[in-house]
Amino acid sequence: MAQLSKLFLDQQELSLLGRYSVRIDRTIVVEPFKPLTEDTCQRILNSQMLINRIGIQGAESMDSVEYEGPYSCKRVFGVLVFSRVS
Repeated sequence: MAQLSKLFLDQQELSLLGRYSVRIDRTIVVEPFKPLTEDTCQRILNSQMLINRIGIQGAESMDSVEYEGPYSCKRVFGVLVFSRVS
């Protein structure tokens, strides 16, 4: 799994240290190093029902990788899962 330092959800920027992976079906899984607070999780889950663009800035470089959506988000055991919506 690659490491990330920032997560961009459309126009929202989150400073988040953790690991991420992108599955073959373009599902993005983000595993934070520190557990997210309940407020942060609710803000992510409730701010937007659909996320049109997800950007990930790696911990090693300042370059970011962008994934076009739409995506939906859910939290599973402290891990954020962004699934593509057809």
